[in-house]
Formats: sequence, structure tokens, C-alpha cells
Amino acid sequence: MTKAYLSGPIIHDDLRRDDFYKVVVSAVEDAGVEIFAPQFMPRLSPREIYLRDVREVRMSDFLIAEVSNPSLGVGMEIMLSIEMVKPVLLFRHVDAPPLSYMVQGADGTVLFEYSSLDDVVDILSSINLDTLLVRACGNCTSMVAYIDDDARLRCVKCKHLLVVGD
Repeated sequence: MTKAYLSGPIIHDDLRRDDFYKVVVSAVEDAGVEIFAPQFMPRLSPREIYLRDVREVRMSDFLIAEVSNPSLGVGMEIMLSIEMVKPVLLFRHVDAPPLSYMVQGADGTVLFEYSSLDDVVDILSSINLDTLLVRACGNCTSMVAYIDDDARLRCVKCKHLLVVGD
């Protein structure tokens, strides 16, 4: 079974986006994908959290990150996913401060902006989450693709059909 990891600020209550986390968990599970969401796990010691979350990122097939507010832990989880060549779906609220270019330009990432939680559900439901892979789109800035129902490789952001040479 495909497994996702949900990354987002946890410790600082003013940075948490619990409604976003709940919507993502529901949408991903509805797609038949297992998801690990540390936002809803009991608090542990910093060492236990580090070991658990690193293990879970390593065991996941892709990462979904809420990046509207900077978070060192989220940055570490994103970097671990990038280093392991796992697709990273970044979500940023349209009213949030600009996202670091370092994160935007990283291999294996795609940035989605949303104004409502319905946008997040629509984005996730438009992608075959079971088939995500790292692949640059020649039509937009996305570095993530999926295999559509007709076994064709498509960009997750602009839905451009990717062919050899793109």
C-alpha cells in the first residue's frame, strides 16, 4: 500500500493548521493511501519524535507539507524526502508570506497555492497519489508527476503530458 507522510508545524499553536491537516488526512485516505500524521500523535520527548518522524518519512512513498509558515522540523522532513528522491507536495495558503526559493526550487517538489480547504481537496483528488514520482515538467515549475488512468505520465500541477525528452 502507498504511504504518505503529512508534514506541518506542530509545536507552535499559532502556526498549526489543524483544519488543513484533517482535510488532507481525509482526502488521502479516501484515495486509498495510508497516511502518517504526527499532528495527531501524543507528545513524546524530542528524541523520540525525531526518531519516529525520521523513520516514518523514510517509510513513506511521498510527503505532503503545509508550508505557509516557516518550521525547522518541516524543513528537515522536506530535505530528508528530497535526499531520498521522494515526491514532495507543498501547500501554501495564498495569504501566507512568500516561500523560500530554496524550497521552491528543490528537486522533487511541487508548490500548490490554496485559498480554501476545498482547493486542497480538489488538488489531491485530481492526482493519482498511488503513482507519484519525481519528474520535471517542461511546461511549468513542477518536479512531480503521476501516471494517469490511461498509463500516461502527467505533471501533477499543470496536467501536461510528459514524454521522453521533456
